[in-house]
Amino acid sequence: MSNINEVVVRYVAAWNERDAKRRRDLIASTWREDGIYRDAHRHGEGHDAIDAMIDAAQRQFPGYRVALKSGIEAHNGYARFSWAAGGTPDAPLYLGGTDFVVVADDGRLESVIGFVDAAAAAG
Repeated sequence: MSNINEVVVRYVAAWNERDAKRRRDLIASTWREDGIYRDAHRHGEGHDAIDAMIDAAQRQFPGYRVALKSGIEAHNGYARFSWAAGGTPDAPLYLGGTDFVVVADDGRLESVIGFVDAAAAAG
């Protein structure tokens, strides 16, 4: 099994990667071929759909970069961590969340369930 810290670092890097080929390579090394991502607003199943989902999020939120904001708690093939994006002049809306992951036997992600914990009120 891969080191969960390395997997989470690649996961965050995939969300930030704007180059399509490099993002696709990160997705392949991080996710199983049948991996799933789901949150209240997005869903992707498989490498193509996860890549398209991340690309759409990047177009929706230009200038945003996801950063790990907590430690990674892991046990028995499960992990959770918190992240944040925005809150800068180039990306003023602050977003934060917690993701819960299932790690497959090969060390890649089997599923990610995401929750948005914080978003600034529209003003």
